[in-house]
Amino acid sequence: MNRNAETIYALSTARGKSALALIRISGFHAHRLIKKISSNMPKKPNIATLNEIRSETGLTIDQTITTFYKSPKSFTGEDMVEIASHGGNAVIKRIFEIFSKNKEMRLATPGEFTRRAFENNKLDLTQVEAIADLVDAETEVQRRQAISHLSGNFYKSTKKIFEDLKAILANIEAVIDFTDEDLPTDLTNKIKEQIVNIIVKINKILANSSAGISVREGFVAAILGKANTGKSSFINNISGKEVSIVTNQPGTTRDLIESFLDLSGYPVKFIDTAGIRESSSLVEKIGVQKALFLAKEADINIIFIERKKDIDFFNDIKNAIFVKSKQDVSGGDFKEGRFYNISSKSSFGIKELLLLIKETIHDKVPLEMGHISRERHIRCLNLTKKHLEDSQKNKNIDLFAEDVRLALKNFSSLFGSVDIEDILDIIFSDFCIGK
Repeated sequence: MNRNAETIYALSTARGKSALALIRISGFHAHRLIKKISSNMPKKPNIATLNEIRSETGLTIDQTITTFYKSPKSFTGEDMVEIASHGGNAVIKRIFEIFSKNKEMRLATPGEFTRRAFENNKLDLTQVEAIADLVDAETEVQRRQAISHLSGNFYKSTKKIFEDLKAILANIEAVIDFTDEDLPTDLTNKIKEQIVNIIVKINKILANSSAGISVREGFVAAILGKANTGKSSFINNISGKEVSIVTNQPGTTRDLIESFLDLSGYPVKFIDTAGIRESSSLVEKIGVQKALFLAKEADINIIFIERKKDIDFFNDIKNAIFVKSKQDVSGGDFKEGRFYNISSKSSFGIKELLLLIKETIHDKVPLEMGHISRERHIRCLNLTKKHLEDSQKNKNIDLFAEDVRLALKNFSSLFGSVDIEDILDIIFSDFCIGK
């Protein structure tokens, strides 16, 4: 614990009227400073006491439950005090007025509690990111992935690679200490074989990268088709409100219109697109281009057709589910050949279609949740792989060692084991104050 670190405080629950509010204080002087304004400050760590927070003149501000956590056995790794007060705005405001008058305390910046936990080796960087993801989780699958990372499962799944890289570098460094010549052939071949095995392992991790990122950010379901095939009526139906304009005039939708749904725990962004057709309108042409580009990037494409033969027009689009709307007019069973009948007016087949979409997305998610969840992870692994591949080329021992050092450095940056000051501010800027 850094004895010189400032003592910080923040409200860790949302502002607004509530039964209870949690105020956190962290720093070497946390216990002493809160004791000054308490009637019954806990004397031992990890024991909650009924306490009164008092003003400078001794007047009771609120009756609280106060808990003291002793370094290093706290969230931040520092001495911490948590005050569970009543959640009225006047109570919190008055307590904070007392704190603000104390020159030994200051209000925490966003994410500062978690940053101190990271700097005090209580969390690695993937766990820090997982806390932000857990706070932001809107669906059950997002929660499961975030808690898996917070539990260290991603680190555990990659720990062997980290240890192998350190061992390889140690072997190379040992040789450097004894010779200025190139590596002996037998040792070179052995190390290169180990490196090839590591590259294979990294490729396996990267293979599931899109699923983890989609869980965190939401799977993209593009709603495609020719003009006036029922796309906008469908997104309005599943959204429960009119997010997209519906008219009989072709080309009404010209831009991408998004609606988020929680499909049995899976986060899905349904995106309505412009009807695909030839048009003299520049705006509509741009809308069609956006639709076709989205189709290439989407996790699933829901393609609306009017006639069976329209399926052939869209055969080049991958991850497709073909849908024929307006069943209330044309009739038909839900499943007919290569397409599904629905009606956005009567809701015929909508429930079944959403279940089909959910099952399709479910198949894309690995059973184990300890996998990549951010683009940053992909960059770290790709750079690691690049340096390992470079090391396979014929080089002298110093250049060979440098490639392995760079690989280890990039791999270590996954967890914050190297100097990564340049990305810390970006990560913590997404946090709320008090976390």
